[in-house]
Amino acid sequence: MTPSDNTSSIIKTLGDSTTKWLRNRFAKKRPLDEIYRYFKKVLESNNHALELITDMGQKLDGSYIFDINYIKRIYPELADTLRTSIDLFNRLTRDNYAIEPAFAHIDSLISEVIYGEGTAGDDSILFLDDVQWFRAREVGGKSFHLSELKNNLRLNIPDTFVLTTRAYDEFLQYNQLQEILQPAPGDEGQEPDAKAVQDAIMAGSFPPHLEEQLDKILQTMRARHGSKATLAVRSSAEEEDDLFSFAGQFETILNVPIAKQDVIWACKKVYASLFNSNALAYQKRLDYAFGGLRMAIGCVLQIDPAVSGVIYTANPVSGNVDEILINATWGLGTSVVDGTIEVDNYVVERGNSLQIRESKVGSKEYMNILDSAQPGRIREIPTPDDKKNLPCLSPTFVLELAAKASDIEKYFRTPQDIEWALDADGSIFLLQSRPLKIVSPQVKADLPHYTQTTDSAHRPFLFKKPGIVVQKGIAAGNVYVLHRIDELNGFPKGAILVAHSDSPHFIRIMPFVAAIITDTGSVTSHMASVCREFGIPTIVNTGDATKILQHGGEITLAADESGEITIVNGLDNSILKSKQQHIRKMEELYEYRRQKYILRHIAPLNLVNPLADEFTPAKCRTLHDILRFIHEKSVQELIAISQHGLFGKPSLLRLDIDVPAGIHVLDIGGGLAAKTKSPLTADDIASLPFKALLKGMTWKGAWNTQAVALNVKDFMGSVGRFSVLASGASGCAENNIAVISKEYINLHMSLGYHFNLVDSYCSEKAANNHIYFRFVGGATDIVKRSRRIKLIDKILVEFGFNINIKGDLLIARLSHVAQEEIIETLTMVGRLIAYARQMDAVLRDENDVELYTKRFLEGNFEFLE
Repeated sequence: MTPSDNTSSIIKTLGDSTTKWLRNRFAKKRPLDEIYRYFKKVLESNNHALELITDMGQKLDGSYIFDINYIKRIYPELADTLRTSIDLFNRLTRDNYAIEPAFAHIDSLISEVIYGEGTAGDDSILFLDDVQWFRAREVGGKSFHLSELKNNLRLNIPDTFVLTTRAYDEFLQYNQLQEILQPAPGDEGQEPDAKAVQDAIMAGSFPPHLEEQLDKILQTMRARHGSKATLAVRSSAEEEDDLFSFAGQFETILNVPIAKQDVIWACKKVYASLFNSNALAYQKRLDYAFGGLRMAIGCVLQIDPAVSGVIYTANPVSGNVDEILINATWGLGTSVVDGTIEVDNYVVERGNSLQIRESKVGSKEYMNILDSAQPGRIREIPTPDDKKNLPCLSPTFVLELAAKASDIEKYFRTPQDIEWALDADGSIFLLQSRPLKIVSPQVKADLPHYTQTTDSAHRPFLFKKPGIVVQKGIAAGNVYVLHRIDELNGFPKGAILVAHSDSPHFIRIMPFVAAIITDTGSVTSHMASVCREFGIPTIVNTGDATKILQHGGEITLAADESGEITIVNGLDNSILKSKQQHIRKMEELYEYRRQKYILRHIAPLNLVNPLADEFTPAKCRTLHDILRFIHEKSVQELIAISQHGLFGKPSLLRLDIDVPAGIHVLDIGGGLAAKTKSPLTADDIASLPFKALLKGMTWKGAWNTQAVALNVKDFMGSVGRFSVLASGASGCAENNIAVISKEYINLHMSLGYHFNLVDSYCSEKAANNHIYFRFVGGATDIVKRSRRIKLIDKILVEFGFNINIKGDLLIARLSHVAQEEIIETLTMVGRLIAYARQMDAVLRDENDVELYTKRFLEGNFEFLE
């Protein structure tokens, strides 16, 4: 074997990540201007995709029913645009991110709903642990929600396996049942005989391969739990426990032995229950054709509970979202959901902490238990006298259940109806979680909270700009003016959020915000898509709502599809009573729900924080997620390429400005007005973000020229760090380099013993715009450097940045901001770069951090003696 053959053999044995590293390490270097062109093309393609998503979100928000042909026409264009974005992104990043599999999964799910074609999983039966997000429809709503509780929240769920809708289809096909699900020739106007269908199902057999899969699964269950363990065989239809609960419509068979024929019999009973008269009436109301709903089945390890019950994470009658209602009884929970006996009731109030506000012990005359003598049966017995009037739960268990329920509600972002069980050992098991329909206090027939006042009290507000309607609707509540992202932690439920600019972080309060108003923003931002998803009335680009609307004041707002906006002082019943209540009726139309299911895989945003560890392709669940991932990683790629060296032979031009910044400029397209020779002046700069940055750096008084003394310890420590810090910079500490275009700046600056990186894109499209700021180092000890980091953090947070700090390294990001605000913010960043140069030596204690932060925000840049 030749040396080259041996080398090739070694490379082939390396993993994908190593192979990619080698390919990138020795690949031909590309000029930065070429990379920048790819970056701009990615942005253009992403923008087109976001515009299509915005159009779909507006048309499919529930106000109208659009023919499926609209979706069939627009989705191929959206999918092709995503493919273009992915292709350009892969070229930009040299295939460093495996984004295609995520897109393939999502595209398959959408195609299945639109065209009835998709790529289902290979297995017809699988354990809950193996249920991935893209198999939600296959395992049905009930089982998928359990899989999320187990796999994502790590809650205690009984061991469960699921027969998917694919297994149901295979059962029908093997027994040739599709024919009897269709009307007989000449009887097209009549439905098939439901009883005959049920009989045929019970007489049917599982296909051999399905029996074989089931047998292996049951062997595993017996090995895990013993041969005496039993199962609860439960329905999990496609739409069950989703927009509609299908509560009580299908069979649940309890206490089923872990034996193949017993489980098959129970599964067939569940399949047959699709065609019960009540279930058929329910399906018909939801616009399903006879036999149109498919069934998955969850086979759950049977818990022999000491106590069982139901939790509502909100009061479904009053609409009070600060109340958690818990019902409990001895034994199985069937009597709770059937409502046949008086059970224990607990009301837990939310606040700074959970507190039990009310406890009512029911008589609990009877209790249901598993029948040990007859597998597959349960028994109703009189409750022992010593238990009848005894509370089922201690206060400790009540609060523990309420805490778990709150976590589940937070995860699903909507109130939940939860079934639970407590075994003899005191372990809590979650058995079911589904959306809880509640009545909002604002839409009840009587509005006791809103007192009708004179028209003069409802003074309309006038803003600097007319505003843009992102999501129409009507809302009322107290104003919550947001200044810092971390203030979202104290956001009160039911309030109206008023903020300077939008942020994907607002998703944290989406379940309980009444409406959103911002000074800036656009209809294509990430937040706008999320607001449409949740149906939250949203108005952006008012100009000065944060200054006009008083924090804590009560307002009423209305925004309609024509763009007309009304915001008045106080709570105006005349507006509130006009709130349309047609959505629930529209949910009963299958075409409406199909639109919602399609949008579910397109518009929601799950990837919020690009600095988080879970910001990966594997976490992309929607097309919107993919676009956000591509955008953020494209920005990071451009920053990384600029940081690790300029390819080709750039022509660097020296910039002379009023402060000794030592900047050299590389223009990659439109960054300079005309001049192409050194030295440049500030007037020669045409780059919008660089001009703003220079304006701040040369701001009167910001670049402090006072001498600041270093003690010996700080100076000697800085010498040891300098070589390390310098090696991470642009490679030339004395030459600070700015790579610019008309709309772009990437600036590396070493000032003394600390380093700044500013990367910004500033265009007319807010969705493209960003500022990335990094600061590290200093000439003093870690305590003083950390104080400077705190000062920079406090200042940047005031301007809406998302901050990540590690030691004396600070990374800050701001994105999806209008061009005007990007320019203003970059000017502030320029002032901050100048102001913070020697600040580590000035900050003697934490009080100084607060003092100098305040002085900077007030425009006072002078150091105190």
